[in-house]
Amino acid sequence: MRKKLAALLCAVMCIASFTGCSSAELGYLQMSADMLTKMDVCEASGKVNVELDADAMKEYVAELAKASGSADEDLKDAIQGLDALKGKKSAVIDYALKMDMNTLAYYVDMDVTYDGKKYDMGDMYYAMTDGVYVSGKTVWGMYELTKDLAGKEKDSYLQDENFAKELKTLLDGSKYIKVMSMKELGMTDEEIKKMVPEGGYSKLYASVMDFYKNAFSGFTTNMVSEVNGGYKIKADGKAVAELFVNLLDYVGNNPDTVLGATSTYMMDVMKAMNSSEEEMAAFKAGMEEAKKDTASIKAATDSIKVMVQQGIAKPEVSKALNSFAYEATVTKSGAGFHSTEVFGITNGSKNVLKVTSTGDVKASSGKVVMPTGSVSKDDFEAKMTALVEKYNPVTAVTALWGGEGDSQAMLTKVRKDESFFSAGNDVDLAEYVEADGRVYLPLRVICEAMGEKVEWNNAEKKAYIVRADGKTAMEGLVQNGKSFISVRDFEKLGYGVEFKKVDSLKQVTVTKK
Repeated sequence: MRKKLAALLCAVMCIASFTGCSSAELGYLQMSADMLTKMDVCEASGKVNVELDADAMKEYVAELAKASGSADEDLKDAIQGLDALKGKKSAVIDYALKMDMNTLAYYVDMDVTYDGKKYDMGDMYYAMTDGVYVSGKTVWGMYELTKDLAGKEKDSYLQDENFAKELKTLLDGSKYIKVMSMKELGMTDEEIKKMVPEGGYSKLYASVMDFYKNAFSGFTTNMVSEVNGGYKIKADGKAVAELFVNLLDYVGNNPDTVLGATSTYMMDVMKAMNSSEEEMAAFKAGMEEAKKDTASIKAATDSIKVMVQQGIAKPEVSKALNSFAYEATVTKSGAGFHSTEVFGITNGSKNVLKVTSTGDVKASSGKVVMPTGSVSKDDFEAKMTALVEKYNPVTAVTALWGGEGDSQAMLTKVRKDESFFSAGNDVDLAEYVEADGRVYLPLRVICEAMGEKVEWNNAEKKAYIVRADGKTAMEGLVQNGKSFISVRDFEKLGYGVEFKKVDSLKQVTVTKK
């Protein structure tokens, strides 16, 4: 219970960032609450400008890596993702959003302009009781942007006109893709229903305000100030680090106050979410038990504080904190609100990254309706995988195993080009067997990864790779009802097979020649 409580208190502190109970901080919180409670449905629109000096960013990342004691090889890996970018780059994101404040269902439409070219990123939808939808236009926009960021490399499949045509046809037939479904996450209808409180979230917003006032009375961040018509938040990296340390001190020195306010707030949340009497009673009992041992809370926050301070003192962390700055203002604008934000990273006299944004929020009407006629994530991924396999096939498979207590090997597909669309599906875990000095991997897994057709002769207990010119018998074994195949036997098929040590682990790479 104490570990869970420490985790809960850390979460509370994260939620409380940039908040306190000075008059300016409470005013800022009240303005934020007004945006949530005084609009059943809202519309927001805005613009985000991103300015990046790619060369300065590479230098900055390299200095951070060196400060952390990274080796030259690790340093190369750290800046590898920035290789395609040179000089100063800029991007503009334009967005329009509509949200139901009671159910937190929302719709967002977005465009990105990069190096003077505009990319239509389509629209996306989210509903807590349904899931997440993205449009085919969103995927197409991401493809076009990724292709242009990669540069005009003639041998990249992203530049292949035939790939682009087939992708466009696929996406035109997939108007919306349901990338996440609450039911697919294993939630029942009853659990989904409980995610949105009866009457919406409006009652909870008042509870949040009471929580801040009661839990953090007397605490201040010194980051919020009043401006004409609203409030300003200003912080740098060191101030944020100090805020976290001060929050730890405050919680450790005022556990009864924080626990009491947290208990009241969580009871409101659990009631709103239709939690059972048993669940609420168990939580309340746990909080009452914690109040009897506030010394443990003090010890836990002191321990975390020491770890945080040690982390802040590290050269690479100190450098990162010194480079960071943030400023935002929120003001009333007619019946709505206007906001501006500026986030920046500097390295000495160089501006590495600057992000500026402006936005407006106003009341709206109507409902946020989820799309109809969507395709499932699995169906879409299956089609995308087949398309990528056609234009960017697997050239090798690497298996890494041997960790203490591990019973599985990590399988990674290596392709001719880095794969934007299937990268997440190119890493998998599979059982392995070591016997007689050989390593065996699951028959179907390794053969499918290499694009080989396989047959299993149950009478002979033998696997065969089937090609147009005939069949090749492969050494295998059966363990716990599963068929495994010897990796070394892929040499029979003309593959290269290379074993090597990677630190304390073993690795084998099977490469097509």
